[in-house]
Amino acid sequence: MEHIKAIERRTGVDVGYKGSDIHPTDREGCVGASGINKSYTFDMVLELAYRMDNRPNIIIKAGKNAKWYLKNFQKDVIEDEIKKQKWRNTSRCTMYIIDWE
Repeated sequence: MEHIKAIERRTGVDVGYKGSDIHPTDREGCVGASGINKSYTFDMVLELAYRMDNRPNIIIKAGKNAKWYLKNFQKDVIEDEIKKQKWRNTSRCTMYIIDWE
């Protein structure tokens, strides 16, 4: 957590869709075609994200019993990407926007 400047938490929103997820190069924690193991804690996912070469600035938990998803979007397009997802039910999603040092 010492590598983080700020974290913003938003509930009921998501960004991106299929193909927008990124994964560690060694696939550490990955389950299936996309997503990080649902048994990981938020702190574990943060550490995993920090160690990645292409460091994600978005962490999504898609529901209580869902996997974690790592994504990378420029800050100025996040609001537009959220609006693009209004067609689907994102009410169970929690999105964390991370500002890394």
